[in-house]
Amino acid sequence: KLTPLQQKMMAKLTGSRFRWINEQLYTISSDEALKLVESQPSLFDEYHDGFRSQVQSWPENPVDVFVNQIKERAQRPVNAPGGLPGHKDKKVVVADMGCGEAQLALDVEKFLKQVKTKKGAKKFTKNLDIEVHSFDLKKGNERITVADIRNVPLEDNSCNIVIFCLALMGTNFLDFITEAYRILAPRGELWIAEIKSRFGEKDGKGDEFVETLKLMGFFHKKTDDDNKMFTRFEFFKPPPDILAERRAKLERKQKFVEQEDDKERLEKKRQKVPEGKWLLKPCIYKRR
Repeated sequence: KLTPLQQKMMAKLTGSRFRWINEQLYTISSDEALKLVESQPSLFDEYHDGFRSQVQSWPENPVDVFVNQIKERAQRPVNAPGGLPGHKDKKVVVADMGCGEAQLALDVEKFLKQVKTKKGAKKFTKNLDIEVHSFDLKKGNERITVADIRNVPLEDNSCNIVIFCLALMGTNFLDFITEAYRILAPRGELWIAEIKSRFGEKDGKGDEFVETLKLMGFFHKKTDDDNKMFTRFEFFKPPPDILAERRAKLERKQKFVEQEDDKERLEKKRQKVPEGKWLLKPCIYKRR
């Protein structure tokens, strides 16, 4: 058994190791991160052990917020106003990108089991069919599929919700957003939670971040910055009719060309300096 002094020393060593791994993951590209974890698999476990102890001191874990959102919206029929987005057969497919230990998939699975046997639960809630795909750099358990999240093994338009819960970590994180757009079905939703200190603005609202995602084709639904640690964003992928309508509107205002120029400028800026250097700052934890 360790003495109190040894325990203190061990905690300090573990903390500095976590900070080092964390810094690596935020300051290299996603393909380099995958190679790093493949060459040293223990890094993934060490990182998540450290991350778990960080989150314990937070008033709220963003994973729990997303799970509660799924539970609340499951009280209405799929594709109804206020309900979860789903396919025509009412199946809801979720991709949890950079899932960590795939807690979201586990909690959703538990919820579905509970609701099927719950007395008084609405029929559509009992019949709810949610499939969660969880992706990360290492297969920490059977729920996880190993992938670089800029290129996941899912078909185009196959998902209804894509989630990034503190997962925009590589220097090339806008590639993850492009991948989210590819796998989302029209009217599918993009849910993001990010640490407030990563945003350049003092209020942590991430206005530049929102504008960038709009340039990439997403429509912004809402920003929730009530939590003192992180900001949550909701976007959706517009269906073709809304896209055509918007394009016509911009053309009438002669702003369509301006928007295309902005997209081009964004790509040129990314080629010169990766977005991990200017759009979202790396999340570097302080020494305790």
